[in-house]
Amino acid sequence: MKGVLKSRGGFTLIEMAIVLVIIGLILGMIMKGKQLIDGAKVKSLIAQRNKIIAAINIFYERYGVYPGDGCTTPAPASISQCNGTKDGIIDTADEEKAFWYLLIHDTHILSEADRRSVFGQDWNIIYRTFNGVTGDWLDLPGGAQMDVRYMCALDQAIDDGEYNSGDVQASAHYHRNTDCWSLSGQTDGWIKVLP
Repeated sequence: MKGVLKSRGGFTLIEMAIVLVIIGLILGMIMKGKQLIDGAKVKSLIAQRNKIIAAINIFYERYGVYPGDGCTTPAPASISQCNGTKDGIIDTADEEKAFWYLLIHDTHILSEADRRSVFGQDWNIIYRTFNGVTGDWLDLPGGAQMDVRYMCALDQAIDDGEYNSGDVQASAHYHRNTDCWSLSGQTDGWIKVLP
């Protein structure tokens, strides 16, 4: 049959352009969504820190001591059983465990969910000196458990932005002018909640 044109399969230039535009839009939405999620995690860290500090202050106003201070057992039946040395710091293993027990189980000022970090683990409280700053700090067990981007952004949002000073510190190196979102990896970090 002469004169009959055979149809060829394939995409036209316009169809390919439309597909590329759609792919670009989808990738843009994914990237923006990731930025929103990252920002929300940093805001959640800030809110969690503030809630724990508020709980400590509420407890102090009610009982005249910090939660866990003077406790010689990790799960006291009541605050009246904490008759040990009250020195204004949480510095023994029993006091550290009693801190959470009293805030969560005894007084219900906090819930178990309030102790869970955005990193998926429960916070511990430890008394330490980091780079010349002494106090009680929120810490995650097991070393480098925190996304360095979140710690850097948290430090820049509520503290001095330096990894080795102030009330937010980390083992990873960053500074106040660092683009936190360009960092990668895990870090050990500490957030001060008591003087």
